Amino acid sequence: MSEVDQAITTLEKEIQAKIQELNRLKELVSAYPDLKRYKGRWEKVAYYSPSVNSLVKNYDKRHNCGCCADSPLEIWPFIETPQGKVYSDPPCFTIGERSDYGDVPCDDWEKALKKANIPEEIIEHLQQYFESCKESALEYEVYHDVD
Repeated sequence: MSEVDQAITTLEKEIQAKIQELNRLKELVSAYPDLKRYKGRWEKVAYYSPSVNSLVKNYDKRHNCGCCADSPLEIWPFIETPQGKVYSDPPCFTIGERSDYGDVPCDDWEKALKKANIPEEIIEHLQQYFESCKESALEYEVYHDVD
């Protein structure tokens, strides 16, 4: 295969991928007319809609920065659709930060989620997560005799 043939094959694959993405987005907009696009840090793209806020069942959880010791902890609530994830509005909530002993919650972190009508089951799950972080930190302190 010549270099020109390889270039044509590559372009055809790129075009097909773009057409698939176009069709996916058209289907999402049809299902969620209020769909918006968010592009965040590290090139994360999220399509989000306020109409899914009360329906979200899952979330992505990540630290905003990989190198900072006190990196903000974010959650990105979403529903899974045949066309991919649709995130809540807002798509991202900062709920805590990393510490030397695990993640610690921000003050009143639940308020923003409740205000956005994020289901209580997600809030409860995150409360349990923070509680387990706290327990791990206490165990670490006892085991390592940290004052």
